[in-house]
Amino acid sequence: MAQERRESRRMALSGPIRYQHKGSQRFGNSIGRDISMGGIGFISNEFFPVSTHLVFEVQHPERAEFIKAVGKVSWISSQPHSDRYFVGAEFLGPPINI
Repeated sequence: MAQERRESRRMALSGPIRYQHKGSQRFGNSIGRDISMGGIGFISNEFFPVSTHLVFEVQHPERAEFIKAVGKVSWISSQPHSDRYFVGAEFLGPPINI
């Protein structure tokens, strides 16, 4: 069994997320999977090369506040029998308050 490498507790995140390609006017929308102080997991119709920088805007899973954070794509894998991808991104900068 693979060892868990995450340093932060993950929280389920099933709502919509919005992202912007850092340094451009390209925006996209996606569905969240999970979030932690150190990163976010989401489902996307768009393929992102590893190390792509994105600015995320997402509603906190338990509070009525929005989180905005810059992240870098750490991994991406295709969903079986689908044109979508599972994506994991690491937040850059100080940890966010989850």
